Amino acid sequence: MKEKHILEILDNKSFAELGKDELKNLQIHSAECADCNRAFEAARISSVLLGVRAESRSIAPSPFFQAKVMNAIQFESQNLRNPIAALRRWWQASYPLVCSMLLVVIGFITLTFLAPTSNADDAQAVTNYNLYTTESVILNQRSPRNLTDEQALEVIYSTRNDPNKK
Repeated sequence: MKEKHILEILDNKSFAELGKDELKNLQIHSAECADCNRAFEAARISSVLLGVRAESRSIAPSPFFQAKVMNAIQFESQNLRNPIAALRRWWQASYPLVCSMLLVVIGFITLTFLAPTSNADDAQAVTNYNLYTTESVILNQRSPRNLTDEQALEVIYSTRNDPNKK
């Protein structure tokens, strides 16, 4: 037992599972070895604490927590029995969001059909300037000619060929 420390034995078995002979051998070895003595005492103390903890009364939840859990269980059982009532409660909670999303979609559809279409002249004004090509953007190339601010604004607002502005 001198060359074999009791740490391996304490790691493999709990202190409560040890027999009387094993405890006697462990006590003898722990009296001679300081490291094993600390491990033996720690195992003995933890075994006593676990025993006291197991014997003590169980911790009861607070009445508020217990009422909240019971209410949640009752609510879930009601939803399982009456799915229409559950759907009604869901609709009452979410109808403002659903209605607002529906109004936004209707607004976009309306704007799509009522918005003025672009004229061929406006499209021609943009293509005349040829601001950027796909290849120039991908390859990070600069435009062959520099545009003035007036030309860029003219393309953006298409004031050159706008029949309403003269």
